[in-house]
Amino acid sequence: MDRAGSLRLDESTPESVLAQVGDLHSTDILILLFLILTFGMLSYIFLLWKNSKKPPEERRSNFALFLIALNVGFFITVMFFVYRVVVVGLKHLINQ
Repeated sequence: MDRAGSLRLDESTPESVLAQVGDLHSTDILILLFLILTFGMLSYIFLLWKNSKKPPEERRSNFALFLIALNVGFFITVMFFVYRVVVVGLKHLINQ
């Protein structure tokens, strides 16, 4: 019986690797949301802290800081999922 997210690399076909990547991404939606929110909020707090130390004429608006923090959260999340896909690909190459 095949479980979502389980390793199926013993079949050594590209279809099995693509199916595993699909399983990883479909079962990790909660991780995706958690990473975006966590890293977004952490970077927003850091940006607010750095912004409060600047003189008033050099400060950015809170909305601009929020957008920057949201982009940081998306970037870190994309890098996390790209890393996972690369690891799956490397496992496939090593098993061949």
